[in-house]
Amino acid sequence: MARKLKLDLHTHVWEATGMAAATPEIVEQVLRQIKARGLDGIAITDHHNRDYGFAFKAIVEEHFRGQAIILPGWEIERRPAQSYFDEYQVLEIFLDNGNVFRSYCHPGYPSRAIYIEDGIRAIEVENAIHTWHIERARVEAVAREHDLLMLRVSDAHRIQDIGAAYTELDLDELYRRSVPLDEPPAAQGL
Repeated sequence: MARKLKLDLHTHVWEATGMAAATPEIVEQVLRQIKARGLDGIAITDHHNRDYGFAFKAIVEEHFRGQAIILPGWEIERRPAQSYFDEYQVLEIFLDNGNVFRSYCHPGYPSRAIYIEDGIRAIEVENAIHTWHIERARVEAVAREHDLLMLRVSDAHRIQDIGAAYTELDLDELYRRSVPLDEPPAAQGL
């Protein structure tokens, strides 16, 4: 059985650095924070920028191999066809097997409605920035109903906040719950 890893699966590193390009110096600073929090790795999920996570991971692989797990991704908005004004956010974490792991971000913000897409495999039950409006009992019930992983994340927009909350899980669980990247999600309202 694989050991559980400490992963912060919702961070905004590009935004935390003032939208600076990924450099070895920035990577080293983030790696120091990852280690200071006792994490095994992070997902880099900046808003509408999937390229930054891949650039960051490439620097880690070239200059800092084996120091942390870096999972590239992004945070995107969704608007369900049946209720266009009920916007919600989804993280897409791109795995090296060509699949994507999708997680519902900060349920209850900006819309109180919760829409679970067919491809969603996790939901945040704790978000260090948005916890105040997550109705935890309701979200946990949705997670049980849809067999979703329950995540604790930092949603860090500053480097020093990376790891403020994290999830312990086996990395194989992300792969097991991932879906093909080209599989389109379909929203269902709750």
